[in-house]
Amino acid sequence: MASQKDTGITEPFLYFPKKPAVISPVETKDEEETAMVLEEEIYFSSQDIAKEFVKLLKDLGISTQMRQKFSLDIRLMLSGTYTNLTTMFESLITADDATEEEVELFTQTRDHLKSQRDVISQAFQRYNIGDRVGSGVMDLITGDRTLEGDESEDALEAIIEEVYLTRLLHLNELLEVGENGLTLSKKIEPDAAVLTIFADEIPAIMDEVLEKFQIQSIITAGDDGEWHVSIGPEFVFLDDLTSIGEFLEEYEIDEEEGAAFFPRIQIKHLLVSEILGMIKDGGKVSREDIIGEFADRDIETHEDESQIALHLSAGYIGAVLDDLKKAGILKGKDQKLRIAV
Repeated sequence: MASQKDTGITEPFLYFPKKPAVISPVETKDEEETAMVLEEEIYFSSQDIAKEFVKLLKDLGISTQMRQKFSLDIRLMLSGTYTNLTTMFESLITADDATEEEVELFTQTRDHLKSQRDVISQAFQRYNIGDRVGSGVMDLITGDRTLEGDESEDALEAIIEEVYLTRLLHLNELLEVGENGLTLSKKIEPDAAVLTIFADEIPAIMDEVLEKFQIQSIITAGDDGEWHVSIGPEFVFLDDLTSIGEFLEEYEIDEEEGAAFFPRIQIKHLLVSEILGMIKDGGKVSREDIIGEFADRDIETHEDESQIALHLSAGYIGAVLDDLKKAGILKGKDQKLRIAV
């Protein structure tokens, strides 16, 4: 069973809110632009899930393109010994000009540092120098163990704790890698352990304060790979989007991305359906009439009588009509658009 996560999608095709949703896209530019407004894009953190999504779309007759994209994740960290860090935060907590919010955040950070210090202290009580540490982590690295199968919650929690511990020990250069895996190479006073925190998660601290307590500022940079799936406009011609909605519910994707992507394709699906319905009823309809009809209109959905408040620019609706002509669905001049199929 694939891992699941709340994507913000409650039912496959009933995501519309009860009160009008305001949809205001940016004005589209000249027709020379090659991008089609009916196309969509979604990204996945897992290549395997992205491939599964591409397979689903192809089975539905939707054109797709998948590409990998890398981005740099740059963050500022503060590094120092447990004693120096906690002493600094104690001074910030008791400062006369500290706000209530600052006191709360600095207190939380100080308590988090203590929990890290306690993890190291407990490890020194549990392990002797030369003992193997983080056996579960090493087994994962060597492939002797995987997280697939029926791992219990307790087993997974134990591995997470091992990862946390080995990171702290590695940061303080207390581990050696040998034939037996990771072993404890030496012990230090827990209060002298070097710990790190993310500076962007707490209020800004003046440079002179960091210098006073011998705290280092470190800029870290790591790469983050994503798989982007571009989706052709064919989805607007599906009878419904249930299978796509169910996929997004079943597989773990970024919560914000899933919650935004599905309503976008729902609204485009509904908009095209309404436009084609208008042309079908009229036989031939002008481009100007279609733009005037849908530029500022409330559309009621059939499933739950919700309303979608459209505030669409003339350029956007015109681009939708251009996409439908490119797809061979509409034909004719601007004054007499008609359905071609």
